[in-house]
Amino acid sequence: LEIPDEEAEKITTVKDAIKYIQDHLPKS
Repeated sequence: LEIPDEEAEKITTVKDAIKYIQDHLPKS
């Protein structure tokens, strides 16, 4: 999983990181 720098700057907590990853995973 690659996160663009501008997106990574928005991820300030683990919670935000998890939300980002979940939002970008293909919906199953």
